[in-house]
Amino acid sequence: MSVIIFIAVLVVIVLVHEWGHFFAARSFGIRVDEFGFGFPPRILAKKVGETIYSLNLVPLGGFVRLFGESGEGADNKKSFASHPIWHRVVIILAGVFMNLVLAWVLFSIGFGIGVPSVGDSDTVNQKVTITDVASDGPAAKAKISFGSIVEKLVATNESLVPKSADDLVFFVNRHKGETLHITIQNGSDTQVVDVEARKNPPAGEGPLGIALADVGIYKVAWYKAPWYGAKSLWYALRATLEAFGSIFKSGVIEGRIPESVSGPIGVFVLTNQFAKLGFVYFIQFVAALSVSLAVLNVIPFPGLDGGRILFLLTEKIRGRPVHMRHEQLAHTAGIILILILVLFISFHDVRHYFL
Repeated sequence: MSVIIFIAVLVVIVLVHEWGHFFAARSFGIRVDEFGFGFPPRILAKKVGETIYSLNLVPLGGFVRLFGESGEGADNKKSFASHPIWHRVVIILAGVFMNLVLAWVLFSIGFGIGVPSVGDSDTVNQKVTITDVASDGPAAKAKISFGSIVEKLVATNESLVPKSADDLVFFVNRHKGETLHITIQNGSDTQVVDVEARKNPPAGEGPLGIALADVGIYKVAWYKAPWYGAKSLWYALRATLEAFGSIFKSGVIEGRIPESVSGPIGVFVLTNQFAKLGFVYFIQFVAALSVSLAVLNVIPFPGLDGGRILFLLTEKIRGRPVHMRHEQLAHTAGIILILILVLFISFHDVRHYFL
């Protein structure tokens, strides 16, 4: 089931992105030769009109193949190469735009049905929720995960049903050195785990190695939801840009990959975790993932949409296009480097989540 959910998330995000390219190209009268999900080798294909719709073996992306992308048919109105630069830029950016639209829709749906919110007086049904788990702490060793709700704690001589995060902190501090029996709810699953409350925890971690918050549900009227969804999109976009800036600084300047960076394996694990927490958490995660894909794609690096735009801007400045063979070599090299980076990050994910 976890694999099916993960593939379904990829299908939605990738197809929305590629549909943006497809729709924009068709709007300008450009022929779309193939609309594919996944990367070759091809499994299934069906031609409808001028376009082949294909399902490919590697489900980690997708593509839209346009007539004229390689420079052919420059005198044909259906060719990508025959259109002005601004048309081509719009077609390339349309995929990014649609990922942002998807995120906005999902954020808006979340506010319409109620989203988790911390420390807001307008929230209802507040619960003591775990917002972070130290990787080597007692809670992590007991398999307690982010988003779990603490329902009850039992020590040697007393118990507590926490009404707030402060209640829980005071209780745990009174029972350092003891093994606590903690009832937690993770989505629809409830279980009791035994966790040792450390007497001398590392600075900033606490006896259990968790961070807590009073999380309630914040809901708005349906006609306000799109506006709140737009605000959430802006906050997510800004946070994602800051995160990518931090990743660039760490990776290029300092020569290390931050712990927070995840590849396909990490995204798979996180997708499974958020799916267990419930529908609202899940769609908020998918929205954030869609924003991340949008930002990633506009990076001006060969093989990405931003790299293609960079070549178009170079064409505009020079007054003539870069030799197509040189551009294709650059994009091929860029894709190879991206795949190497993905493999390296995937190795990091395996160590982080499974070892």
